[in-house]
Amino acid sequence: MQRILAIGGGGFMMEDSPSPIDTHITRLTGKARPRMCYLATPSGDLPAHLDKFDAAYGSMGCKTSHLAFFRQPDSRSILVSDFRPRLLEQDAIYVGGGNTRSALAVWREWGLDTTLREAWESGVLLAGMSAGAMCWFEAGLTDSFWGSAHRPLDCLGLLPGGCAVHYSSDPKRRETLHAAQQACTIPPSIAIDDFAAAMYLGTSLDRVFSWRTGSTAYQAYRDGGTVIETPLPAEQIGQ
Repeated sequence: MQRILAIGGGGFMMEDSPSPIDTHITRLTGKARPRMCYLATPSGDLPAHLDKFDAAYGSMGCKTSHLAFFRQPDSRSILVSDFRPRLLEQDAIYVGGGNTRSALAVWREWGLDTTLREAWESGVLLAGMSAGAMCWFEAGLTDSFWGSAHRPLDCLGLLPGGCAVHYSSDPKRRETLHAAQQACTIPPSIAIDDFAAAMYLGTSLDRVFSWRTGSTAYQAYRDGGTVIETPLPAEQIGQ
């Protein structure tokens, strides 16, 4: 079963207390003590991010590890020289937030993009928040170019269409996504609020999860000269 969970915003990186989405990810693995690997490439492998992941998922009984391209390995590390077999034996791989464009460049240079596709095809649960959500799609609407506006970016292409994240937190994200749809510079997209996540089975959207009232995801596409935005029903978790 090929599964990807794209989180618009939230979880251990954004919430002060344990988040329902992190608990839900561990349950999705179906394992009592799942093997969880963290990719913090979008943040340049910040040690604070690695520590937060280890603390959050370690406290839930997971066997945590990380793959870091910018830090010296430690006892929790998967070695860069041997990442393919180690990633393929994971129950889940989680990608953190940060600069999507930079992360994709690093992954492609090291061949990690190919291994991530292989892991997905073999049944490893792929998950991620913000940059870690957009990276799986054909395109993401990102500020990774460090300009004043969000721009479309070619991503890994495991999932069809485009993706926008943190959709509820900044009105400019909606404005920019609609403009990109009008200009046909991004394919039909899913836009995901903070505290919401979209689950894909294979390449099809299966359901939307929410753990805060009002948070959901939207389908956005161009129909003639009009951009249509449709809110999706969300299944509440963590109640």
